[in-house]
Amino acid sequence: MSDHRKRGRAKAQAAAKSRHDSMKQLRKDWSLKDSDEYAAELVSTFGSPVQAPVDVNESPRLRMESASTEGERTQEKSRWLGYTALAVAVLSMFMFPTLFGSAAIVLGGISYMKGMRALGVWSVILGLISLAGYFLLLPLYS
Repeated sequence: MSDHRKRGRAKAQAAAKSRHDSMKQLRKDWSLKDSDEYAAELVSTFGSPVQAPVDVNESPRLRMESASTEGERTQEKSRWLGYTALAVAVLSMFMFPTLFGSAAIVLGGISYMKGMRALGVWSVILGLISLAGYFLLLPLYS
């Protein structure tokens, strides 16, 4: 073997040993096990880049699926709250305007804050109309 190849092989072995030592140091610093996965690269001053650890127990896809499922559940609960507020607001037009109108305003406000903006706004408006109509017509009938 030529002298050039020997030096190249010695450099490659030194780089591999450096990588191995830096991996040992990372495991020691972060108390890693040999079974941990690595995703991000860390740049060291000597040798080639080393990867940072990633938790293999929970995949990002599962986290996204669970987050989207929770978001859909929250959206569905908000939707039913909005429809309930709208039903109470319409009901307040025909009976117990002070009770149902006030309830429609409160439920509509909560629905608006939860994300069902249109249903919340309509419920609040109808509840206010019902209350205003009641208080304007009350003196005429008493």
